[in-house]
Amino acid sequence: MFRNKIAWKLAGYFAAAILVFAVVMSIVFGHFFGENTVEVTKKELSARAAKVAAIMGDNYDRMRENGVRYQHPGSRRLIGYVNAITMYDVWVVTPDQQVEIRNRVPNLPPPPPRSFFNKQQEQKQLAPGFTKEEHKGPVGRDVPPVVVGMTTVGELPQPERDLIRYAFKGKQNVVESFDKHEQEVMVTAAAPVYSTGGGVVEVLLLRTPLTGLKESWQNGLSIFGWSMLTALFLALVVGAVLSLRFTKPLNKMKDTASRLAAQDYTARSYVQQNDEIGELATTMDGLAGRLQKADTESKETDRLRREFIANVSHELRTPVTVLRGSLEALRDKVVSTPQDVERYYDTMYKETLFLQRLITDLLELSRLQNAAFAIEKEPLNLCEVIQDAVRSGRHLGHAKNISVTYSGDVNMYKLTGDYGRLNQMLLVFLDNAVKFSPEGSSVELKLAGKLLTISDHGCGIPSKDLPYVFDRFYKTRVEKNKSGSGLGMAIAREIAERHGIIPTVVSEVDQGTTIELHLPAPEAGPDPETAAAV
Repeated sequence: MFRNKIAWKLAGYFAAAILVFAVVMSIVFGHFFGENTVEVTKKELSARAAKVAAIMGDNYDRMRENGVRYQHPGSRRLIGYVNAITMYDVWVVTPDQQVEIRNRVPNLPPPPPRSFFNKQQEQKQLAPGFTKEEHKGPVGRDVPPVVVGMTTVGELPQPERDLIRYAFKGKQNVVESFDKHEQEVMVTAAAPVYSTGGGVVEVLLLRTPLTGLKESWQNGLSIFGWSMLTALFLALVVGAVLSLRFTKPLNKMKDTASRLAAQDYTARSYVQQNDEIGELATTMDGLAGRLQKADTESKETDRLRREFIANVSHELRTPVTVLRGSLEALRDKVVSTPQDVERYYDTMYKETLFLQRLITDLLELSRLQNAAFAIEKEPLNLCEVIQDAVRSGRHLGHAKNISVTYSGDVNMYKLTGDYGRLNQMLLVFLDNAVKFSPEGSSVELKLAGKLLTISDHGCGIPSKDLPYVFDRFYKTRVEKNKSGSGLGMAIAREIAERHGIIPTVVSEVDQGTTIELHLPAPEAGPDPETAAAV
């Protein structure tokens, strides 16, 4: 895995994407969570202020009993309970601009080591004019202490003064402001207290710091952060596994490419996937197959080239040796009688003819094997080509008194081809048939359907030699074939294949040989003579 660079890169990209996602989500979550928390707090604080103000309004007459504010134990207890239960600061403002404040006890710093932290020291932590009040709750339960004090509206910050002014007009509102004494941002909700007569007799303010909200926000972010870290770790693990799985076929293809570069054309990736990687692997395997085929063909071509050179060298060596020996004998006057000189000249002439025929056949075969060499094709009647070849074959068999006959089931067999090349192909087969046939025998050509056969009654070909009769320089080692170049059958096969004809050989020793030419289907169209005239 440590060598798999792509897998590590993919895992790194995946982790980076997850990390960016986590950071963005944390920022967005923190922003909207904080704003939402503040808005929710404002709504809750405003609703609670309205409820407490309604309760205070119902009990207003009792709270004003004997003309003294807040002397009734129930009023102080009510506000104390509100202050203790909700942990809100509770301010009550009278029409004469007096403000009675009941705040939560502030979080005092821990006492220094080995010091006496008494009430005087605690009092110094409170604002001037404020004291800490402790009292018992119902049934002897302790109620948390509160910090109490009195001030005037004019001493309050401007946001609170505006809230109070609007509240005395019957408007309920909420505001955020910075408290210099507590060094915190406070959320304050104001609600008017109505008497039974419907007038606003007091204003209730509930305050709470945003410290708790910030702690909740930080706790939420912490939980969110740990969740994201856990998800990131799991994503990295999953990403690493998926990256390895993703790069596994790529590694296979890399190994395959390396083996192909090392000329091991049997290498295959064998990756089967229904995606672009699978298509690439299939293409690479197909390329490997073509390279293997090309390598096999190259080796076969090289082998044939070596065999060709060896065969040409062998075929040329004999006539060249004969010519050299004859010339040396004539030059050195080893042969002096007119009869011997004539015989040597005759031998040299025959070897020269053989060399000329060999070179001509070599050039002919090279041209036919060259795919760029085009033969001239035109519409023709194959029956006419066969009949011309039969007439030429009869001249070939005249010296041995061999009859050449032809029979066909049709008089018209339309093909598009080269008349001269097709005639050359048939004459090669007829020449071999006459050459290997005994005197006084016959050679028969027969056209039946899409099969043209050329049969003789000669010595036949051994079964072990049948696969090689169309190879270059193949010659049966018999006396009758001494003058052959070994290229005629190869030339005939090239001509046949150029015309879509498949040649095969059937032969039995001492029984004869039959050349079978499997022809393409006859073409439909006008008479070749008419087409040629046009």
